[in-house]
Amino acid sequence: MAGEQQRYAHGWWASAYVLDPVERPPSLPQFRDLLYAIKGSETGWPVWLWLPNRAEMLPYLIDDDVIECWLSAIGDDSHADFWRADRRGRMFMLRGYQEDSDATCSRQGINAGECLELTIPVWRTGECLLHAERLANRLGANTVELSMTWTGLKGRELSAFASMRHLRPGRVSAVDRVRTTVQVNAATISDVLPELVKQLVAPLYSRFDFFEPPDEFYAEELDRLLDRSKR
Repeated sequence: MAGEQQRYAHGWWASAYVLDPVERPPSLPQFRDLLYAIKGSETGWPVWLWLPNRAEMLPYLIDDDVIECWLSAIGDDSHADFWRADRRGRMFMLRGYQEDSDATCSRQGINAGECLELTIPVWRTGECLLHAERLANRLGANTVELSMTWTGLKGRELSAFASMRHLRPGRVSAVDRVRTTVQVNAATISDVLPELVKQLVAPLYSRFDFFEPPDEFYAEELDRLLDRSKR
């Protein structure tokens, strides 16, 4: 993607998933409309979002099966998503860190690239899994293989400014990138969401001075996420 280095100078996180099998892929116009129809309501800026009222940020076709969208006109990297969607159930999305946005840095008195907020990876990973569940249901797929990637981690400190949870200061990552993967029966994602999110996110936390939150942390944060979607 052109401009990635300039747009995500302090790092980015990404999610990718593959559905299997997709025996009867929809047409491209049907798939485009389906992507909008399954948009999540868990947060104010859903994953795989597109904005139908902004002509310069509409999705476009890049080959016979793949739709691409880049919200490049948005100046804030934490909202300038880039994504690709294959009508056969192969999905990718990349986004800058909310922690690095001008609004967050100003409000919290921090610098871009300085921290990773404790709860945000749980919420974002939960959103991506639920998106995969919805699309799998619509495309008749049985299995989801989903990966999460975080970059620009080296030198960041784990922080709890958004959740106000108690967290010992000084937990700093010595590595720059973490990638995790999980494979799951699509129909069970909602039922085992905390376990799946833990499997994907726990290796990220461990890079911050071996941090290991309790199991109930994942369930509590995902309950908060799902409560927001019901409002």
